[in-house]
Amino acid sequence: MDELVPVILGIVFGALIWLNTTGRTCFALSVAGVLVSGVAATVLSGEYVASWIYVLLDLGEAALGLALGFAIAHRVLRSRAAGRRDVARRSAPNR
Repeated sequence: MDELVPVILGIVFGALIWLNTTGRTCFALSVAGVLVSGVAATVLSGEYVASWIYVLLDLGEAALGLALGFAIAHRVLRSRAAGRRDVARRSAPNR
């Protein structure tokens, strides 16, 4: 269960970052989100007591979650845009 925490945090951060930022801000917040998610998961689970190498594993899991969050947010935006085009097409007068 502890291994899901950085992935879930990464998904949440990824979706929020993708939906609300662009460019350099997106990159900077992505790096910060992975670092926060990975380190928080390691510290909160107590894995750091055994070895700090677990931080690297949790950072990888957080990065995977961030990528999933980006993909989910991109898919949601694309489907919303397609829905808007359909509504605009249906409401346009036929000529």
